[in-house]
Amino acid sequence: MTDAAAPRDISPSVLGRLLGALKSLIVGTLLCMTPLTSVLVLGWLMRRMRRTAFRAAGLPPGPRPGWVLGERGSGAVSRLLGGLGANIREGLLALTSLFVATMPFTLIWLLSWWAGWENSFSKGYEQAFVGPLLGLAGVAVFCVIMAWLPLAQVHQAVENRAFALFDWRRVRSVVRHTGWGYLAFALASVVLAMPIFAGRGLIAFASDAATAYMASPAAEVLALPTAIMLVKSVYVFVLLVILRGWAARIYAASVRRALAGPDAALWTASPLRHTAPGGRRAWVLTHWVRTLLLSVIWFGLATQIFVGQFLNHDWHIWLTHPLFLLPWPG
Repeated sequence: MTDAAAPRDISPSVLGRLLGALKSLIVGTLLCMTPLTSVLVLGWLMRRMRRTAFRAAGLPPGPRPGWVLGERGSGAVSRLLGGLGANIREGLLALTSLFVATMPFTLIWLLSWWAGWENSFSKGYEQAFVGPLLGLAGVAVFCVIMAWLPLAQVHQAVENRAFALFDWRRVRSVVRHTGWGYLAFALASVVLAMPIFAGRGLIAFASDAATAYMASPAAEVLALPTAIMLVKSVYVFVLLVILRGWAARIYAASVRRALAGPDAALWTASPLRHTAPGGRRAWVLTHWVRTLLLSVIWFGLATQIFVGQFLNHDWHIWLTHPLFLLPWPG
């Protein structure tokens, strides 16, 4: 056998990355299975977005975020639990900011849901319009907020401080400087969220279907919803790793465009201020056309949430979704 035909060994660095990715997949999936532990995943995703944005901007990205261990060279306690502490801190900060940012539409949706059921039980047909009207108002607010929320979340990750998500002038600037790729990101997000919508209905009927149609032991019937949740958690974790990384790269490109234009003064204190400016600002008309199309695209996710509620009547569906709050597929 010639040297050219000889099998090549996998380099230690490649093998290490593969093992690290597998470990992250396992740990992230398990943590996504409950709302409490999914806060750790949210924090880990925030740290990963920051690293991705720095790399996309051509700046030193820093160490990879860990699940438990901290950076090498830090103190004994920081090395032992630094990663866990950082995930908790950034997860709680992100959860607080995202909850406040999404309250304008989630609470309207919850109130609409309550009004619909209350009207149904009390037979108050004169007030039948209240629930649908509130629901439509919530959808309108949702479409507006989702036009900037993904990049606002990246902004908080990059800034690494509480409530940076509400730096309205910078967030508006970064959204203003996005290209058509941001539309592709939104469209992919809505399309790839469809299995989450399907899974919410599936898990609601899993136990009943298993009991009615499967001659299985009770333990197996009870295990079916857990198995479905596990599959959903795998999907949600992988999906968010992809989408959050994509959003971070869009953010970095938008900051580069902003630094080359009249908004440069807004970014003088940004952690990405040393990136090389590049690109041009979109025309005003183009920007508003994209904004309108973004609202139409995100309407698709609102539709999934509303239809999903008829499959699974749990009230919490109105308050959280993996694409705008907790990375929990419940």
